[in-house]
Amino acid sequence: MGGLSAAICDQFLLLLLFLLQLLFLGFLFLGISNNFVGVAGVSSTTLTVSSSCKEGERQALLEVKAGLNDTTSGRLSSWIGDDCCTWRGVVCNNMTHHVIKLDLRNQPVYIEHMTSVDEYYDIDWEAAHKSSLGGKISPSLLKLKHLNYLDLSFNINFQETHIPKFLGSLHNLRYLNLSLAPFAGTIPPQLGNLSRLQYLDLHSSGLTVDNLQWLSGLSSSLRYLNMESLSFTGKSSSDWIQAVTMLPSLSELHLSSCQLSNIPLSIPYVANFTSLLVLELAGNNFNSSIIPPWISNITSLTVLDLSFNMDIGGRIPKNLGNLCNLKRLDLSECNINGGITEYVNSLSMCNSNSRLETLHLEYTQVSGKLLTTYSFSWNVPCWIFCGCILRPLLIETSISGPIPTSIGNLSSLLKLELSSTQLSGPIPATIGNLWSLRTLVLSWTQITGPIPLSIGGLSSLRTLYLSNTQITGPIPLSIGGLSSLRTLYLSNTQITGPIPSSIGGLSSLRTLDLSGTQITGPIPMSIGGLSSLRTLALSGTQITGPIPMSIGGLSSLRYLDLAYNQKLDANIPESVGELSELVELILTESSLRGVISEAHFKNVKSLKSLYIGSEVPNKPLVFKPSREWIPTFSLDTIYMSDLQMGPNFPPWLATQKNLSRITLRNVGISDTIPDSVWNLCARHSIDVLDLSHNQIRGKVPNSLEFFSASIVDLSFNQFNGSLPLWSNVSFLLLGTNLFTGQIPQNIGEVLGSHVTQLDFSGNFLNGRIPSSICQLTSLNFLVLSNNNLGGELPNCWKDMNYLMVLDLGNNNLSGKIPQSIGQLSLLEYLLLSSNNFHGKLPSSLRKCTSLRSLDLSRNGFTGNIPTWIGESLSELSIISFRSNFFTEEIPSQICNLSKLHFLDLSHNNLSGLIPQCLGNLSYLGSNKTHPRLGSYGEHMKVVTKGRELEYSSTLDLVNSIDLSYNHLSGKIPNGITRLVGLGTLNLSMNHLTGKIPEKIGDLQYLETLDLSRNQLCGEIPPTISSLTFLSHLNLSHNNLSGKIPLSNQIQTIIDGDASSSIYSGNSGLCGWPLPNNCPGTNISPPAYDDGKVDGDHQNEEWMDMLWFYIGGVMGFIVGFWTVWGTLFFKKTWRIAYFRFLSYYIE
Repeated sequence: MGGLSAAICDQFLLLLLFLLQLLFLGFLFLGISNNFVGVAGVSSTTLTVSSSCKEGERQALLEVKAGLNDTTSGRLSSWIGDDCCTWRGVVCNNMTHHVIKLDLRNQPVYIEHMTSVDEYYDIDWEAAHKSSLGGKISPSLLKLKHLNYLDLSFNINFQETHIPKFLGSLHNLRYLNLSLAPFAGTIPPQLGNLSRLQYLDLHSSGLTVDNLQWLSGLSSSLRYLNMESLSFTGKSSSDWIQAVTMLPSLSELHLSSCQLSNIPLSIPYVANFTSLLVLELAGNNFNSSIIPPWISNITSLTVLDLSFNMDIGGRIPKNLGNLCNLKRLDLSECNINGGITEYVNSLSMCNSNSRLETLHLEYTQVSGKLLTTYSFSWNVPCWIFCGCILRPLLIETSISGPIPTSIGNLSSLLKLELSSTQLSGPIPATIGNLWSLRTLVLSWTQITGPIPLSIGGLSSLRTLYLSNTQITGPIPLSIGGLSSLRTLYLSNTQITGPIPSSIGGLSSLRTLDLSGTQITGPIPMSIGGLSSLRTLALSGTQITGPIPMSIGGLSSLRYLDLAYNQKLDANIPESVGELSELVELILTESSLRGVISEAHFKNVKSLKSLYIGSEVPNKPLVFKPSREWIPTFSLDTIYMSDLQMGPNFPPWLATQKNLSRITLRNVGISDTIPDSVWNLCARHSIDVLDLSHNQIRGKVPNSLEFFSASIVDLSFNQFNGSLPLWSNVSFLLLGTNLFTGQIPQNIGEVLGSHVTQLDFSGNFLNGRIPSSICQLTSLNFLVLSNNNLGGELPNCWKDMNYLMVLDLGNNNLSGKIPQSIGQLSLLEYLLLSSNNFHGKLPSSLRKCTSLRSLDLSRNGFTGNIPTWIGESLSELSIISFRSNFFTEEIPSQICNLSKLHFLDLSHNNLSGLIPQCLGNLSYLGSNKTHPRLGSYGEHMKVVTKGRELEYSSTLDLVNSIDLSYNHLSGKIPNGITRLVGLGTLNLSMNHLTGKIPEKIGDLQYLETLDLSRNQLCGEIPPTISSLTFLSHLNLSHNNLSGKIPLSNQIQTIIDGDASSSIYSGNSGLCGWPLPNNCPGTNISPPAYDDGKVDGDHQNEEWMDMLWFYIGGVMGFIVGFWTVWGTLFFKKTWRIAYFRFLSYYIE
């Protein structure tokens, strides 16, 4: 027994020793594994190190540090002392003390940007450069034999041009992240030697891939591969699929924007993708027209992104319904079409176990309704019906129909985004049952009706977008119940009524946009309670004053927009000066008044953009801080328009050293420009300088340099001296000033290709137009009108391919139109009026097929009007050939100009008949309101209503045909009465015969009719009496006969002319206002004859007035004593009345 017991004891001790060894090995394994960073979202545990690292590895790290540059980041400042395991970014194994992890990634910093409607975040690249490591990666890394984790990502200051090849010798690496580092060139194949690598991130925009054979060396271990934005070239762009199918352990594959060209419809090794969870192939150049079927066999997928592959089309495959684990499917910006319900129904194959959370179909051709043919009692997709947490994003699709009321059953719904679809109908009241809803986006749809009261029950809602819809009615008071709401967009809707005071209870609200709505009434005082509000956009509404003082309580406000509120007749409260975080203030185009002083900016320290202006005449808004004021903010944009700031430039403007955009338009300044403003230009910091519509005087320096593509508008002032020219200017507008001298000969060299608009009109320039002006090949607008320029035009226009406006009117230019102008295919306005041009029109002009306005009036052009005007220039809407020497007939081809609304061929030598087809001018044949045909505010003198008027911005509204002062003969075409939109018809001073068309009364909008000094005969058509808009009529000096038609409108014209001259010279006419009555009639003249009132009529009128005054006095006496007499004699009534009056006043 003793021996047996001893044997058992020995075995027990051996077992115990074996267990202790296992335990030791377990701890050892745990120590190693805890320091390993897993893949695809699994991170390592940072260990507490109790002893120092290996000396050899410490020296290796110091050598690595020596090769790096961290003078700006200071990230390696902790790399001192003996214990390298405590250095920042260094992790050691807690058992072996070997360095196993080196994390030197540069953590990006994001900055917040504010826009007019939203905020967004972007990488702060300045901060990224400061925190980035520079220098080179030392080969001493190879001395870290146990290193399994290396992260060098986002170090954008590295001087390496290629990925170091020696990284392929770090055989223990399991994690390698080189993303967003400035590496270029090809990926070294040595990376294929990292046989233990599980995580590889090479996301970059500078690397190229010419082959993927090195991936085979990672086949046994790689689980995460990110090669986004790499440029795949050669065979790699088509053979990539064969390479990645050889990675059986792969769980995430990111190959977006890699210029991949081939995605096969079938692959032999799809079974190798059994572990794949994420497949991102967005933004490539795949040549496939459908989604490859093999993708639907990867049943493990949770994320599938094929977005931005425009060639992938067809319907959404039903087999995608097999992907029951799929949480996110992104097919946006693909050519996908067909119905959404087919895919929705295919999810039934998951037996109600579909995990789909997010579906992106933005900008596709997918159509259908929120409806299925599935056997459900309500019209929503299966995966909604099954109560999944659905977050669809169906932007720019053809989804249509109403939102089903049954959507209220989805109590787990977190996010519902259906913007830019064809949804219609009201928002169902059941929407208030979605207690978990955080985001509701229905913008850019056709939904109608009011916002349901039940929406106030969405206590979890953070984002509400209903902008650009047809919703109506007031904002419900229940909106105050959205306690979690951060963003509220109701802009560009038909919302009416006041802003509810309950909105002041939304303490979490950061953005409130009600712009472009019909809200009325004042801004509520309660708005001051929105302490988290950053954006308040109320532009283009019907709100009224006053602006509440409580607005100063918006302590977080950064963006305030109250522009375009015509009914906001109010002062700007000084409490605006308490908005210390304000970045952008927009108060333009509203009916603001009062004085703005420095008190309005008392504590405003962050302001960058200031926009102030008023649309009320006489400038009731005054910006007048004290001359000693020094703002606490530093602007980059100042825009002030249509207010009173002058007469001097404000001294405080000199303190704004960072200004890049200056607009002081029509602000009453009559000063010289101070040096402080010119100094800003000298620093190349200005990209907008608009000082137009003032009385600024003095010379302009010629030595300034502006920021690239700057806008300079100094028009409508009193600047003098020679023309200034500056480089880097895009718009140079110097019109209506006192500049003298010639246009500089080197204008083309100085301005270069930057300038797109050039306006020197309305000055006193002389000399020739230099040929170097044709070197301005980017020019869109060239306006040199109203000067004293002379000589012939240079024949050099053929390279000005972008020229749209050429306005040279009212100068002393001579010669012929150069043939090269016909090369300007984009030319829309050719305005050469009031010059001394002569000769025939060059046939090359027929190539200017974009012409809208052709004004050659008041010149010396000869020959016939070319037929090609009507054959080739189909866009013409304005033709003015007035006062030239054109001969022969008016070509019938002119009737082909369907957009023509202004035709002036007067004062020429035209002969023959008026084209019978003139009534076919379709634009004038419609009485509908047409959109503006032009975009340039040309000036043109028009004879209408018996006098010459100058039109500019309203010229597009003038519908006129003027053929007067020619030698035209024959009858007036009857078809001309079809031009029902015509406003002026002048055919005077010709040799026209026949009768006035019977249907002349059909020209219902006619204001001017002049048929004088022709040989017209017959009676005046009775229909002329129906021309209710007629204000000028002249039928004199014809052979008309018969009775003159009478109407109220014609009597008004006669009274205005105070004579019968409009009918004179027609011996056969009779009746009033002519002195001769018609035969056989005895018509009494109207009440007014030669300006004298008939005596009987005068007496009759006097008696009427007498009885009027008698009746008024008697009515007053009776009314007065009926009320006050009763109160005087009835005490009880008197007491009751004054009690009521006292109560009403209280």
